[in-house]
Amino acid sequence: MHARLAQHLVSHDVLVLSGGVSKGKFDLVPKVLKSLGVEEVFYQVAQRPGMPMWFGIGPRGQAVFGLPGNPVSTLMCLTRYVVPAVDAAMGAPPAATEQIALAATIKRGRPTASFVPVSIQFEPGGKQSAVPRIPNGSGDFLALAGTAGFVELPPQADPYPTGFLADLYRW
Repeated sequence: MHARLAQHLVSHDVLVLSGGVSKGKFDLVPKVLKSLGVEEVFYQVAQRPGMPMWFGIGPRGQAVFGLPGNPVSTLMCLTRYVVPAVDAAMGAPPAATEQIALAATIKRGRPTASFVPVSIQFEPGGKQSAVPRIPNGSGDFLALAGTAGFVELPPQADPYPTGFLADLYRW
């Protein structure tokens, strides 16, 4: 791992890694990156799924993203953070934030931000709403079939009622 990451740090401006960044016995990516001179900027984001996300800057100024290994977490972190960061680095204007109302209540609030997959429902008059499609854990990639993206729900103890406005991130 050390040799391969060293090779990539020499030849690439951005590294996007998936897995090996959590707290398990074999989650060695942050330690190896540090030994290669990559400075940790942050580790762990107060969100579900995707909490163990890691980000650092390499010795030549490279952006290094360490995404969680579970596929739902990986896709959500890639969509929410990596793609916008790469777009910004290439000079693209920031994408407009799209807000959408929930089509159904989400019964449980969380102490962290929640990324909830949604499909889009079309209402009379062309209005759209987000139908929550909650997966069975961050490894349930098949639950994303038929979804358009996810909504980001802020931390709160109360349920999120039907009609709650949330930011939508499309795949």
